[in-house]
Amino acid sequence: MTETDALTFECALDAPPEKVWRALTVPEYLERWLKPEQAVELAVVTSEENKSLTYRWREAGEGAVMGMEDSLVTFELTPTSDGGTWFRLTHAPIAVPVAANSNLAGPLMMAA
Repeated sequence: MTETDALTFECALDAPPEKVWRALTVPEYLERWLKPEQAVELAVVTSEENKSLTYRWREAGEGAVMGMEDSLVTFELTPTSDGGTWFRLTHAPIAVPVAANSNLAGPLMMAA
């Protein structure tokens, strides 16, 4: 995985960091923006209240994208002078080591 594998989105929100934090951490609020039909398992990796949060994001089921089953999603919240929040979301795949003899990229040798 390289730095370019990560997707980053930034925007200004018209809500204080404390309110945005609740939307990211309180289960009933999470369900409002995280599609319920999407099979996603979340586990907190790091957390600094009202500032940053990293989830290990695991997709399962039919909607899982090959290579993105496991990823890290980081939310960074910065208060703005007008009482809002500068919101930064980074979604990065977790590189899974592949065995040296793996045939994921095709066979290493062809049978004669």
